[in-house]
Amino acid sequence: MGSVIRFQFTKGPEVRYLSHLDLVRTMERAGRRAHLPIAFSQGFTARPLMSFSFPLPVGVLSEAEYGDFAFAADLGPREFVEEYNRHLPRGLKVLKAERLPEKTASLQSIVNAASWKIFLPGASAEEIEERWQHLQTVDSLVVNRETKRGTREINIRPFLYDVSHIENTPAGTVIDCLCGLGTETNIRMEELGVLLGFSHLEATITRTGQFNRVGNSCFPPLGNRG
Repeated sequence: MGSVIRFQFTKGPEVRYLSHLDLVRTMERAGRRAHLPIAFSQGFTARPLMSFSFPLPVGVLSEAEYGDFAFAADLGPREFVEEYNRHLPRGLKVLKAERLPEKTASLQSIVNAASWKIFLPGASAEEIEERWQHLQTVDSLVVNRETKRGTREINIRPFLYDVSHIENTPAGTVIDCLCGLGTETNIRMEELGVLLGFSHLEATITRTGQFNRVGNSCFPPLGNRG
């Protein structure tokens, strides 16, 4: 009897420029090297039954990426973590895992928010704070977003939920914020820079969490899912 395991993993500086497609290929190869009993789809072109949460922008680090693997044989979460970590390349590491109950909703159907830590070298915390205070008085900031269907005007202000921490350090400013994530509420890093007044190209950005946000409560997709 098989099982489905959901796991949280990190993406470190060694693999920060790995695209999402290359990440998926890397995770699949590591599973093969570890001889994990990953299940495959039916049909002429069988595919491993693996799925992940929303792609991380290239160049961005993460402490909280998530994946679901379906297995053709029973495999315990602890054994999975130990075996898989032995074969993942440097920069990728599974932190924890759990077996999912049947009919658990997919990652992309429940994740709708993400927390971010942004380091801005040489930036002023006071300027960021002033920008955030101003944003709390407005409900609209429209940008042009390039999509496959052309250019669209998007009001991105509602997608910045909170800026919980702004701090000056000797090297620059650190910001912690919570934003929308997904198909409907997603905010891009360059758009977050427009909102808070920084260049995402000069920042070191880390995704620190992914959540199912319900009202003002946030539930991670692993462990306490609400």
